[in-house]
Amino acid sequence: MRRLAAFAFAALLPVSAHALEVGEAEYVYSSDLLADGFTPFAVSSVGQAIYGLRNDTTLYLCFIADTGDAQAMRQATLLAELRGEDPDRTVPNIPVVCILTQ
Repeated sequence: MRRLAAFAFAALLPVSAHALEVGEAEYVYSSDLLADGFTPFAVSSVGQAIYGLRNDTTLYLCFIADTGDAQAMRQATLLAELRGEDPDRTVPNIPVVCILTQ
């Protein structure tokens, strides 16, 4: 009986999922959302999100939007510091963009 109920439920999933229309929204920088009063919440690493931001029922998932060149510049600066070379401490920020969930 359980198997039949599970099969019936699973058979309905493709129809339900297919009927769902996915909207669109522009991405937002996490710093902008924080300035607007959003608060962070923890997420699993599924989908590679690093954290989420929420304000009441509005939820965003946030992702690193970095480049290899910027990573290399930060690493080179930090390694120079470890070697005692006293490098210029200005490095590229790490961009984090957030996507609205629905």
